[in-house]
Amino acid sequence: MSDAAITTAVLAYLNHAPTSEFNGLDVAIAEEWEGADNLLWRVAARASGQDAVLKLYLDAGQARSRRQFDGQQTFAPLGIAPRPLWYDRYPQGLARQILVYEWVPGQPIDAAAADHIRALARTVAQIHRGDAAAVRRLSPNPFNLETLWRVLAGGAPRLVTWLDSHSHELAKLFSELVNNAQLLVESALPLWHTAAPTPVHGDLKLENCLLGLGTAVLLDWELFGLGDPALDVAHLLYWNRLALAKSARDMWLDTYLALSPQTQLGERVAIYEQILPLQTLCYLLDGVHNMAADAKGERAGASDQLSAALEFLQETLQASLAEAANQLHVKTVDSAMLVAELCAGLAVKS
Repeated sequence: MSDAAITTAVLAYLNHAPTSEFNGLDVAIAEEWEGADNLLWRVAARASGQDAVLKLYLDAGQARSRRQFDGQQTFAPLGIAPRPLWYDRYPQGLARQILVYEWVPGQPIDAAAADHIRALARTVAQIHRGDAAAVRRLSPNPFNLETLWRVLAGGAPRLVTWLDSHSHELAKLFSELVNNAQLLVESALPLWHTAAPTPVHGDLKLENCLLGLGTAVLLDWELFGLGDPALDVAHLLYWNRLALAKSARDMWLDTYLALSPQTQLGERVAIYEQILPLQTLCYLLDGVHNMAADAKGERAGASDQLSAALEFLQETLQASLAEAANQLHVKTVDSAMLVAELCAGLAVKS
C-alpha cells in the first residue's frame, strides 16, 4: 500500500470506524511523519478543536501500543506525557495496531539551556518515583546489571572465534575488554542487591522529549514498564553524549539524583556508563558478522551491501573500540590498524 493510500485509510478509519472516538466528526490530516518502526499522523477534529496523533505500529505493535498506552495513561495526569485517547488492536481498514493520543505543543529540548536540562531531570525523577505496584509489565530493557551482562557475555565467545579468523590481535583485544567488563560486573553486583525496580520510560533520548510550559514532556513510551532506573538514566546520558556538554550532563545528573530516593543510584549509573560502550561494540561486531555470513552464503545483494558499508563500518568500529577500551581501562597499541585489518579481510572474502 502506498503512503497516500495508507493516509486515506487512516482518515477513513478516524471518520467512520465504530471504534474511533472521532467517528462522525470532521477530521483532517494536518501533517504526517515516519518513525523508526511506525508511521504517525497529526489529525485535527475541527468540531472539537482537538488535535491528536495517530500512531500506526509497523513492528510488535500489540505489545508496544499497550505499553505506550499504559505509560502515558499513568503519567499524563502529572503533565509529563501526552494523554492517550484510545488504542485499537484491530483497526478497521488498517493492517496494524494503532494508538491515538492528544497532541502536545512544545519545543525540542535544548541541551545547552540549563532550565531545559533541569526540567528533563525533574520529569525523569518523577517517573522513577512512580508506584511500581501499579505497573503491570516489565520493560523490554535488561532488568538489572546481571541481566544485561548475561546477554553480552553469552554472545562474546562467538565473536571472539570469528574475530580470530581475521585478526588474532583484534580477537585478543576484544577478549581483554570482555574480561575487564566481567571483573567490573562481578565487583559491582552488590550495588543491585537491594535496588528495587521502578517505572522506567525505556527510551530516553532528547528527540523523545519536549519542553511545554516549563515542564519536560516525554513521548514514545513503547518500552515503558518496570525496570532499572539506573539503566534508564545511563541510556539517556550515553545516547546523548555528543549533544550534552560535560557541564550539562553533570547538572542533569545532580538535579536528578537530588530528587531520587534510591541510594547508590549514581554509582550504578556510572557502572552502566562503563559497560554500554562495550554493548555498542558487540552489537556492531554482531551486525558485521551477520553481513559477512550473508555475503559468504551468497545471499542476493549481500556482498555489494557489505562492500558499500565497509568504509563506514571501519570508522564506526574504530570509534566504538576506542570508547570501550577507554571506559574499561584497556590499552590499545593500534586499534585503527586492527580494525582496518578486519575490514580488509572482509572486503577480500566478500
